[in-house]
Amino acid sequence: MKNISSPLILSFVAISLHFAVSKTSAQQATTTPKENRIQKTQISLPITWDDSANIDYTIIDFGGNTSQIASDPSNPSNLVLKVIKTSAAETWAGSTLGTASGFATPLPFTVDSAFISIRVFAPNSGMQIRLKAEDSNDPTKSVETPATTTIANGWQILTFNFANQAPGTAAINYSFNYNKLSIFFNFGVDGVTAGAKTFYLDNVKMGAGIVSSKMKIDLPITWDDTAHVDYTTTDFAGDSSELSTDPLDPTNFVLKINRTAASITYAGTTLGTDFGLANPIPLTAINRFMSVRVYSPDAGVKVRLKVENINGGGVNVETDQFTTTANQWENLTFDFAENAPGTPAINYSNVHNKVVIFFSFGENGSTLGSKIYYVDNVIFGTFTEVEKPMEVNSISLFPNPTTGSFQVKATLRQGNSYRIRLIDQLGKSVHEETGNGAEINRSVQVPHLNSGIYQCQIVSDGHISQSRLVIH
Repeated sequence: MKNISSPLILSFVAISLHFAVSKTSAQQATTTPKENRIQKTQISLPITWDDSANIDYTIIDFGGNTSQIASDPSNPSNLVLKVIKTSAAETWAGSTLGTASGFATPLPFTVDSAFISIRVFAPNSGMQIRLKAEDSNDPTKSVETPATTTIANGWQILTFNFANQAPGTAAINYSFNYNKLSIFFNFGVDGVTAGAKTFYLDNVKMGAGIVSSKMKIDLPITWDDTAHVDYTTTDFAGDSSELSTDPLDPTNFVLKINRTAASITYAGTTLGTDFGLANPIPLTAINRFMSVRVYSPDAGVKVRLKVENINGGGVNVETDQFTTTANQWENLTFDFAENAPGTPAINYSNVHNKVVIFFSFGENGSTLGSKIYYVDNVIFGTFTEVEKPMEVNSISLFPNPTTGSFQVKATLRQGNSYRIRLIDQLGKSVHEETGNGAEINRSVQVPHLNSGIYQCQIVSDGHISQSRLVIH
């Protein structure tokens, strides 16, 4: 009897071998990437979209939204989240900032702090944006609150107050574990009605945004009048800044900038919000300088200063200086006629009303490591007398604020002639008067000056002391 395998048996064996090989190949295909896959950190506040190499910036779109990480429309070097509410979108179309698991850390809402601020770029003013916080494990535990855009095609900071819930939605419960955020642009309007609309967002963080009751930041910037001036700064690409005490003088307030280990080559800090300064910087072919007092942990650090227009459009100029000392204050003067290599030359007809500073420009934080820098006395022009030691023990101004009449009291360390002068926010001297003696106690009348912040300086024998004066 011949030992002949039937075609059926041979087919079965072939199929079995095929599945065995396929299974082995599939196991290898799924195992190898898993072994080499980089584990990214779960998203959490604050969100800046700048560290996609290490943070999982997964976004869940629903209802007709589509989103992706993209370049800032007014600053191509900054990464933001771009959200398109398509023409097919529902009224409730939105985007969850993260995966279904939510944030690594729950939102730390308290009775005194239930705010989240977001930097938003919208195509129209008057658009309602809704923000929803919820428990990733229990969607019935949620709170929603709205804000409305007031600027078209420009950045603004919106504050969402979760203590004021949206009509018809649940009130905040501070005992809940809110660890997930979803944002709804042009809430309540469908895509068929509105057409496709593109939005951008950045800097999602705890806390309120701009305090409108304070005056807009302007030159000179000294960080000393937090009661009246909005000293909000805008960090990007890995910078983190805050007001701090001077490392060498605990009575002086300065700006502390941490260039983190996660920062990238163009990490910087805007000295103010995206709305820029209260007044344009009056740069001319002759008066083309700005000066900044800086404190660096190292000598030889490249410091770049950039001035631009708040509306973008390529209106900017950048220039570099280098620190010459470590762990000491020094004054750096920037000449905007000497633009940094590869950047546009200055056009004096342009309006420059925004200032950005970059420390260790061109270096990665992974190579540099975390570095702390300090900034003070950002002025238009150059430092002269202010570099010299103080010769006045103290200056007393009252009333302050004033309507244009105030008293100056001071004691010189030695009797001599002196000058009292007022410097406006552009660094110009707008009033001067002189006197003699060690004790100063005189009335100053300046009813002609506009409301604003001035520096009252006393100059004696080439030395200077100053104090802030507010005129209503």
